[in-house]
Amino acid sequence: MQNENKKTYLTETDDLWKKQVEYIIPFLSGKGVDIGSGIRSLFENDVRVDIDKKCNPDVCCPADELPFKDGEFDFLYSIHSFEHVENQEKTIKEWARVVRSGGVIAIIHPDVNYTGVYRPDGLLPGENPYNEHKHENTYDGLLAWFKLQKNLPLKIVSSGGAIPQFSFYVILKKDISK
Repeated sequence: MQNENKKTYLTETDDLWKKQVEYIIPFLSGKGVDIGSGIRSLFENDVRVDIDKKCNPDVCCPADELPFKDGEFDFLYSIHSFEHVENQEKTIKEWARVVRSGGVIAIIHPDVNYTGVYRPDGLLPGENPYNEHKHENTYDGLLAWFKLQKNLPLKIVSSGGAIPQFSFYVILKKDISK
């Protein structure tokens, strides 16, 4: 599935990050966008989107207000970012909007069953305000939430553990027949 012409673009040597992305890379081919890119992306030609301008994204905006045309991308991925958005329903609708029919959305997410609630008392003074978790999810909980979103043109095509007792991935395919 993966486009063999795509060069992986990992700007850090974070082995855990690399191990997690191995699960989603086979689903990513064509023109892509990385939502919540931070300082690294999978492929060097991906459009990097982040709300934090300090990360030097290609586009600086919220994840639920993307300045792209409908169906502009073949794939969208979000690695440890979906838990940071305020309104997950609005965000996933926006992501589905910018992905073409037959395209995929790939999410890697921490599992609160193992990680615990991130900063339950709030961020510490001086911490990056964009690092706050707005939603804590379990693998089963997020899959159930996606299945309840009947108005979304998305179906789960793959999911599973990424790092045991830490994170999971979900691959959604856009299906306009829904």
